[in-house]
Amino acid sequence: MRTSYELSDWQHYLSHAEIDLLKDISTRLPIDPDVLCIGAGAGTCTLAVLEERPDALYYSVDIRTTEQEWGTNEHLRLAETPFGESGHVIRIWGDSKIVGKRWRVPLDLLIVDGDHGEAGVRGDALVWLPHIKVGGYVIFHDYNSPRWPHVAAIVDALPPHMLQIAIADTFIALQKS
Repeated sequence: MRTSYELSDWQHYLSHAEIDLLKDISTRLPIDPDVLCIGAGAGTCTLAVLEERPDALYYSVDIRTTEQEWGTNEHLRLAETPFGESGHVIRIWGDSKIVGKRWRVPLDLLIVDGDHGEAGVRGDALVWLPHIKVGGYVIFHDYNSPRWPHVAAIVDALPPHMLQIAIADTFIALQKS
């Protein structure tokens, strides 16, 4: 069975410190949490959350999928774990900014790691932050990344009710008050 750390070592989507932060936030969630990740990638976030919180219902939103090892292959990695056919993961293919417009499930945790363009990050923040429960969390990937400087600018301009609680490498975690 592949773990989130093994997947990190293989595909390098997240660092071990980022996985540790995600696991820590996952332990803070209420019973039977609703988690949504924008940008499925290799499935590293998916595994990290479910390894800590097998009671979670995990929504994975991505605009594409491939069968290639370098592409969006969360579905391939899940097949290598007990979560592959467990019903823990609901996979949604589409533009996250459109999916979020009519979303009806309040979220305990939102992970934003999709379209890294300025319009993509800003659009995801505008559409998805209202869906986070009070006391819930959001994690943005590539915060303070030299490749994506606008991620930090957008996160730093979020309303004051989004409180920064931790940073690990290019992950920043905020809690909604």
